[in-house]
Amino acid sequence: MRKTHILFVMTLFLLASCKTETKNPPEAVIDSPTSTSASASTGNLDVTITTADGAVLGGFDLSPIKILANNTNYTFKSKPDKHKFYANGRMKYEVKFKEESLKLRDEDSELLWKVKIYPDKVKISDNEENENAFEVRPYDDKIKIKRDGEELYRVNLEGNIVKVNDKEAYQLSSAQENYVYAILAIEEIPTDHKLFIIAELLNKI
Repeated sequence: MRKTHILFVMTLFLLASCKTETKNPPEAVIDSPTSTSASASTGNLDVTITTADGAVLGGFDLSPIKILANNTNYTFKSKPDKHKFYANGRMKYEVKFKEESLKLRDEDSELLWKVKIYPDKVKISDNEENENAFEVRPYDDKIKIKRDGEELYRVNLEGNIVKVNDKEAYQLSSAQENYVYAILAIEEIPTDHKLFIIAELLNKI
């Protein structure tokens, strides 16, 4: 009778152990994909851009072009005079380019921004006539952004730091010297639009 009691207790103990072990694996599976996707989102990009306090804005690759903006990955299809950008299987943006300009359009081909390219500056406007354009122009020790002759932003690139009006505003994943990064300072342009404009300009100038 004593042996029977001992066997019964041992059986209950083994059953309890099996139930405990089966609860652990699902928790590990749930945590793993989340951490992997979060680290992969920006880790492989040529350039990653964050705010001064560390919030990730996005980034891009240039060859071939791949853009991350607002936690969305965009890939592109190239045609002779345009790039079409897709997210989750849908065309979201289109960049049409000529030798001295490019245009960012939405999925309905409506103009968002027109960029005129000059030897020493770029002008960005939201209309075909390029009226009321933001003028982004490098000088010896700074980059100035003007609109209708009024200086709006003064930008300095110091290694991987982007300063706007003498305050640290953005950090880049590596040191950059091209003045088009000053476009980040233009608050009137949405962040995802800035990233498309900067990436395409870097491919042209």
